Amino acid sequence: MPMPTSLDCSPPCKPRFCTPATGRPDLSAGIGKIAELLGFRTSLGPGLMPWQHEANAITTEQTPEGRFAYRQAVIEVMRQQGKTVDLLAMMIHRALRRPGTQIAYTAQTHKDARKRLLDTWWPIVEGSKLRRLIDVRRGSGSEAYLFRNGSMLSLVSSTQISGHGDSLDLGVIDEAWAQADDHLEQAMRPAMMTRDAQLWIVSAAGTEKSAYFRGKVEDGRARAEMGVTEGGCYIGYSFADDEDPADPVTWRRRMPALGITVSEETVKTDLGLMDLAEFRRAYGCQWPEVARPGWDIIEQDTWSAAAAPGVRL
Repeated sequence: MPMPTSLDCSPPCKPRFCTPATGRPDLSAGIGKIAELLGFRTSLGPGLMPWQHEANAITTEQTPEGRFAYRQAVIEVMRQQGKTVDLLAMMIHRALRRPGTQIAYTAQTHKDARKRLLDTWWPIVEGSKLRRLIDVRRGSGSEAYLFRNGSMLSLVSSTQISGHGDSLDLGVIDEAWAQADDHLEQAMRPAMMTRDAQLWIVSAAGTEKSAYFRGKVEDGRARAEMGVTEGGCYIGYSFADDEDPADPVTWRRRMPALGITVSEETVKTDLGLMDLAEFRRAYGCQWPEVARPGWDIIEQDTWSAAAAPGVRL
């Protein structure tokens, strides 16, 4: 069932919509341990934040046969809340847990994914206790983490699962708001057919062009409202439509990293510097009809320019 829309204002906050936890075994403890070994820590101590643990617990629930309960996990969360840190810990845990695991990762573009893999994440891995278990391959078009147990984490294109052969155990589409259609999912799904595999789709809310992720969000919210606990799961953090995006009470209620890795002062400053519609999207996970109401067909800036003195409408 959906989480209530009026929540306690003290962290940790809860998602507005969430697939119910069932109490089945999960892999969250192992992912948390990997985060600690990578050196992640917050004001609460080493490892992940409460919301990350809770999300990992739901998304990695196991059936009595030891298979993943969900073949698809959709996480909608605002910017700078720690989703990328959690993804790295989750993927490395998955690679180390089972030898020969094949993982494909992508972000907005191949360039963005490559930068994250080699420039953002690799220094963290290289400086951690896990370095002896993982090597890196930097060649253009073949970038990957190579695990000593035969597992591999590499990048995926829209046309092929490069380096993965005929099988894929985990596909991750990060920053899914930037995907206009399902071409990346269609590149991954066939390679997952014979495996106990999962597809993770993670992002903040998107724009008018984010049809792919919008469809995943609407389906996920509906499944969460119905209490469905098989097939696919959904976890969504966002401001409610009628909440004031400039009110710190709203931030405390809805932003799971606030007061842990994100300060109210930072959010307040960004609110004053950003376009309000973009603030609502990136920091509040609100979609265009809420973030920019009434301007779905004609952009507000275009209308204002056309309505200037001397311009005939």
